[in-house]
Amino acid sequence: MTCSGAAPLPALDEAAARAAAAVGGPDAMERTVHLSYGDVSGREYSMQLAADHLVHAWDLARALDDDTRLDPDAVAAVLSGFAGNERAYRSAGLTGPRPALPDGAGPQEELLVMFGRTP
Repeated sequence: MTCSGAAPLPALDEAAARAAAAVGGPDAMERTVHLSYGDVSGREYSMQLAADHLVHAWDLARALDDDTRLDPDAVAAVLSGFAGNERAYRSAGLTGPRPALPDGAGPQEELLVMFGRTP
């Protein structure tokens, strides 16, 4: 589903509702989610959504010159869920090139560079 054309906001609303439905319910983590590039487990899809929201929250905070500190528990969860997939995401063009990890970096900075951000 794309959010272009004559009605991008309704398309966005529909996509958001479908994403929420895919990760809701008692069997959500075990079900299969059909994405544009193939099928993934509900567990993988929920991690993708969490990562997307977390990293884009940082993007927005940075763009608005606001507090860019992310919830440490959310960072830890996404970091552990994404670490094994970083290379695959990058080779598929889903993340940007990996910048250098700054000296003394913590988990948040590690997560951000995995997603191609320069903290």
